[in-house]
Amino acid sequence: MRVAIVSLSSCQGCQMAFLSLGEYLYDFMDENHLPYVPFLLSERELPEVDLALVEGTVRNGDHFKRAREVRGKAERLVALGTCACFGGVQGLADMYSEEGLMRRRFGKGASFEDSPAPVRRLLPLDSYVGVDAYLPGCPPPVDLLKSFLEMALSGALPNRDGATVCSECRVGCLPLPQPGPRRIIEEEAEAGECLLDQGFICLGPVTRDGCGADCPSEHGIPCSGCRGPSAGALAEPFLDPRLESVRRLARATRKRPSEIDGSIKDPAQSFFMHCLAEPLLRRRRPGGTSSYIKRLGER
Repeated sequence: MRVAIVSLSSCQGCQMAFLSLGEYLYDFMDENHLPYVPFLLSERELPEVDLALVEGTVRNGDHFKRAREVRGKAERLVALGTCACFGGVQGLADMYSEEGLMRRRFGKGASFEDSPAPVRRLLPLDSYVGVDAYLPGCPPPVDLLKSFLEMALSGALPNRDGATVCSECRVGCLPLPQPGPRRIIEEEAEAGECLLDQGFICLGPVTRDGCGADCPSEHGIPCSGCRGPSAGALAEPFLDPRLESVRRLARATRKRPSEIDGSIKDPAQSFFMHCLAEPLLRRRRPGGTSSYIKRLGER
């Protein structure tokens, strides 16, 4: 099979996941033809391929043209990583104007006259081109990437259905109520116990499974949603990451949902860090992401 790996605007974390495949990467390269893999090969021209894995976001006009080119030359196209699937952390840029972003990063006197024209708003890859399959993760876990590649080579591409991180979590439950909402950077969690029950903001109930729930189960770190929203959070009109998290925190702390919601000062980062750009979440009221999107004055 002819396989290409293409990067748009990204941190190259998904490329590092490939390099972490170890011996399997050598087997994969031995059994397939990889005519275009910039982080491994010097080939500059993208040929026609059977499978293209695209990481990153469409950040400007050049990226848009690149995505269209890949779609035209690939029989099957996979959105690789949470940025390509849901907009990722880069989607938080939708909270600011383009001028505001540049000023925050480079200062008031910076000039960008020759830079590519930015897109009007950051969106997932499938908002620009057709996508045949999705492999979210920031980056995708190595074991999941390996199994995905094995499926793809056999001719099958998985869809976006699935359970949640909570279905894989291996923690116990505490008696309620507990204090909260709490943050792991301010307080230490009790090992081996449910973080939501402890009053911590944990997105496990609304995040796609596949990671093994290692953060909450093994390390005592709340889920930040890096695998993107679960199928239910995308499909069900009232299953919103913010509203569902607030509801569960209210149950754990025996406080009113409005009290919990009002005490969280950074809801966009707390509930939508990896999916603010996802259109299926954007139009929802009152828990959607529309109220945070301010690029070019858009509401």
